[in-house]
Amino acid sequence: MKKTNSKLLIVLILSFISLTIISCSKEEVIDEIEEVEETEEVKDPVDDPNVIDLSAIDTDKIVSVNTSSFEGVFYNFWSTRPMINQTRFNGANFRNTINSIKSYVKSYNMVRMMGGRNDDLNTFYQGVDSSGKIITNFSGLISSLRNFRLTGFKPRIVLDNVPWEMSLPKIKDTYGNSKPPNDYGIWRQYVNAYMQALVDEFGMSEVKTWRFRIATEPNYTPNHWRGTKMEFFKHYDITVDEVLKVIPDAIVGPGNLLTEGVATYTTELIDHCATGTNYATGKVGTKMDFFALSYYEKLDKKEVRFEDVVKPYRDKLNSYSQFSNIPFDIQEFGILRGDNGVRGLSLSDGTELGASWYATIAALAYKYNVTEIYDWGQELEASDLPTGRRSVTEMFLKLEGGNRMFTSENLSGFSGVIPVSKDGKIYMLVYNHNTTRNSTNSKTIYPKLEGSQISNTTNWKMNEWTIDKENTTIMHELYKDIRNAGVAEKTDGRIYGDRPSDRFEDGWKNVLSSNLSKYENLSKLSLTREGVVVGKKDGYLALKVELAPHSVKLIELIPQ
Repeated sequence: MKKTNSKLLIVLILSFISLTIISCSKEEVIDEIEEVEETEEVKDPVDDPNVIDLSAIDTDKIVSVNTSSFEGVFYNFWSTRPMINQTRFNGANFRNTINSIKSYVKSYNMVRMMGGRNDDLNTFYQGVDSSGKIITNFSGLISSLRNFRLTGFKPRIVLDNVPWEMSLPKIKDTYGNSKPPNDYGIWRQYVNAYMQALVDEFGMSEVKTWRFRIATEPNYTPNHWRGTKMEFFKHYDITVDEVLKVIPDAIVGPGNLLTEGVATYTTELIDHCATGTNYATGKVGTKMDFFALSYYEKLDKKEVRFEDVVKPYRDKLNSYSQFSNIPFDIQEFGILRGDNGVRGLSLSDGTELGASWYATIAALAYKYNVTEIYDWGQELEASDLPTGRRSVTEMFLKLEGGNRMFTSENLSGFSGVIPVSKDGKIYMLVYNHNTTRNSTNSKTIYPKLEGSQISNTTNWKMNEWTIDKENTTIMHELYKDIRNAGVAEKTDGRIYGDRPSDRFEDGWKNVLSSNLSKYENLSKLSLTREGVVVGKKDGYLALKVELAPHSVKLIELIPQ
């Protein structure tokens, strides 16, 4: 009996212990569940580095982009190049060398096409016969233009200089004959015959689509024009009048005005064409289908003067209804001098500094409705390798034809964002430029996108391309290799232009050819971020963009 009771007691104790353990385990599980549920209720969303909160960001670093409104088209302003000697197109080798630029060059503007050259090319005028009629031979003109048209480019003709024999006694200026004709009756005959030769060969319907510019930098005395201001106005009026006798609806305009301090006049030419007495017709005003300037930067000046230069001309054109919407071009353009004040043959900077400068110019060109900016070239000498500016143009090609959107910001210096909507995507060209090469002024910009294109989509896939000292740049590596190869350096030559011959002796070409594949890889537009998913917060999409002192980034946002 006692043994039975002992066994019963042991069973009861074990049962109690078991129930206690089970009860405790259940309580612990319940507590854990409650803790998890309570944690999930109060925990913030996962901290996503690609969802940016701007509440604590300095407002001077934020650029607000309104994706619901459009400022204008991202139009092509970069597709015309000047050409000093059109006879170069007679060679098949030269024509073949320019195939690589056809993606972004559409037209050539050919200067000094009527004679009066220091190299004595284009001597189409050959005097006057006994009856006072001019003698001409335009075979060379026609053959060079035929060969030019094999390229598929569109010609633009500059009707200068006056042939030597029309402006005797002969005075050789920097760019040839800069004197007006002695007898405008002879000049009229020549202009008429010149235009008629073009129409006879290429047809009225074609030639009337070409542009005809009268003279080059006529306010640059005596280098381009040895006459007075009023003498040029007379020259322009008479030349236009004769052009229109052959092609009544020809596209004509005056020479690009120099914008340096030595210019002899500025906006008065616009006033003359608007309200002045026409020297040829006696009526008020002269036909002007486009207006143009020259614009050159000088790195040693440590400035970007584009806005100060362009605004007075934009304002003057806008003051006359007949001229407010005509094309307003920069028909000579570049960086004339390097950091050390030296010119050389380069008219550009081949590094990231040239790239950030070009992006800055683009933003200002759109601001002042500059229609075209002619470009001397963006490739490295003796190659078709793109320099920094050429890579910026590659970015432009991705944006061409899209709609520019409005922005508001309070950024300092030469930095900003050009936002573009195209094919359902959003692009942003973001740039930071400083006027000194050794600047350390890096910058962080926060584009904040709001509006209809953002409100309907939560997540976006982002790609980013970068041009800076570490990306899409060949000049630093090229210079290092040339110096390591022991090539003699011209210490007083221009540095970092797109023509290494400005700085180095002939051996630099051997270095270029020996390392060509390396430079080709370095010059490719660098894809620095790919397929990053970014999201909205509080109804807006924000990005953090870090920019080196001379930097351009293209950001592509694709809705998901």
